[in-house]
Amino acid sequence: MTPSLRGQRAGSAMLLGLVTLVTAGALIAVTTWMKRDSVHLWQASESVRVAAELEIALLLHGRERRLLDVTGAPEHARAMKEAELQARYWLEQARGHVGGARESELLEELQREVEAYFTWVQTQMDEPSPRGTSKTEPLQVIVALTKDLVDLNVTDARNRLDEAQAWNQRANSLGLVAVLVLLSGVGGVLWAERRFVYRPVAAIQRALVSFRLGTSWTPAPEMGAAELRDIARAFNDMVTRLERQREAQVSFLAGVAHDLRNPLQALKLAASGAESGRIPPERASQRLAMVERQVERLGRMVDDLLDTTRIEAGQLKLHLGEHDLSELVREAVELHRPVSSRHTLELQVPEEPTPLCCDATRLSQVLNNLLSNAIKYSPEGGPVRIRIMSTEDGYCVAVTDSGVGIPPSEKESIFEPFRRSTSTRDTIPGVGLGLAVARKILAAHGGSLNVESEPGRGSTFYAKLPVTRGAPDPTPS
Repeated sequence: MTPSLRGQRAGSAMLLGLVTLVTAGALIAVTTWMKRDSVHLWQASESVRVAAELEIALLLHGRERRLLDVTGAPEHARAMKEAELQARYWLEQARGHVGGARESELLEELQREVEAYFTWVQTQMDEPSPRGTSKTEPLQVIVALTKDLVDLNVTDARNRLDEAQAWNQRANSLGLVAVLVLLSGVGGVLWAERRFVYRPVAAIQRALVSFRLGTSWTPAPEMGAAELRDIARAFNDMVTRLERQREAQVSFLAGVAHDLRNPLQALKLAASGAESGRIPPERASQRLAMVERQVERLGRMVDDLLDTTRIEAGQLKLHLGEHDLSELVREAVELHRPVSSRHTLELQVPEEPTPLCCDATRLSQVLNNLLSNAIKYSPEGGPVRIRIMSTEDGYCVAVTDSGVGIPPSEKESIFEPFRRSTSTRDTIPGVGLGLAVARKILAAHGGSLNVESEPGRGSTFYAKLPVTRGAPDPTPS
C-alpha cells in the first residue's frame, strides 16, 4: 500500500528519529562506561600515590627512629612525630579511594600493622634496648603490605585501561554503523521522495501542460503518494467532465439548431405565403395557428435558456405564498388536455385541500415540463397518470407515462443541463434543459425530483415538496 505524503513524512521522521535515539542511547551507554572506568583509573592512581606517600612517611619515620637511637638528638624525635602524623594522614586518605573488597581488606590489615608498629615504637622508646638491636621487623611487614596495595591498584588500573580501550573500539564501531545507517536512511528517504513525490508531480505537470480542450490528451498517471493520486484522479475526472460538458454543449448547439430550424422554416413558409397573397382564407387561420405554436415553442426554449442561466448564476428568485397544490396540478392537466388526442390524462388528487408554501409560477413550470415530457416521450399515445400523494413532511406529485422509458445508466444524467437520453436524442426534439431546471426549482423549495423507469415500459417522475411555512433559501447553489 502506497503511503500518503503525511505518512511518508512521518515514517521518514520516525526512522531518522529511531536511528538518532539508538545512536544517542548507545553513545550515552559507552560514555557512561568510559566515565566509570576513568573514575576507577583515577581512584587506582590515587591509591597508588597514597600508598607511596604512606610508605615514604613510614620509611622516614624508621630512619629518624634509627638516628634518634644513634644520636639521641631531639630533632629526630620531632621528625618522627611529624612522619607519624603524615602516615596517619595518608592512611585516612587511603580510605577514600578504596576500589574493591580486596583493597578494603588490605587497607584494614595495613592500618592494623601501622598501629601495631607505632605501638611497638613507643614501647621501644619507653624501654630502650641495647644499642645495635634491630627494631625494624614490623616496618618490613608494612612495606610489604603497601607493595601489595600498589600492585593491586596497578593491576586494576591496567584492567580498567583495557576495558576503556575496548569501549573506545565499540564507540568507534558504533559511530561508523550509525553513520552508515543514517546515510542509508537519508538515501531511502530521497529514493522514496523521488518515487512517490517528484516523479508523480512531474507526470501530473506533463499532463497539465499537454492538456488542451478538444484535443487528445494523456491522463495523468495515478501513482505516488495518496494525495498525489487523489490530485491525478481529480484532474482526470475534471478533464472527463470538461470533455463531457463540451460534448453536451456541442450537442446542445446541434439540438438548438435543429429545434430552431423547424419553427423558423414554418415561420418562413407562413411569411412567404402571406407575401404572395395567394393563401385562401380558410388556410390562413391554420397558418396563423401554426405560427402561434412555433412562437410558443421558441418562447419555451428561450425561457429554459434564461432559467438555466439564472440558476447557474445563483439568481433564481422565488416569490413564495400559500397555494393549493391540487389546484395547480388541475390547471396544468387542463392546459395539456388539448395537446394530443392520443393521450389520456388521468388525474388523482385528494378531495381535501393541499395547502403548500411555494412559488406558484415556478411550480407550474415544473408541472408543465413533466406533463409535456410525458406526452412527448409517449409517441404511441396512451394514458398519462398524475397523482398527488401525502408524505411524512409534505406531498409528492407522481407523473407516470407509458412511453419509451429511460435506460438505468441515464437515470441521473438526464437531470444534467443539455443531457438527453441517447435512445431518443435523434428522434424526439428537445434541448435537454427542462428537467435540469425543474430539479433546481424543486431544490430551491426544499424538495427533490427523481425518476423510476424501465426501457419500453414508461417512466414515473416523483416531485417531492415539503410543507414549509418559512421561506427556504431561494438561491440554490
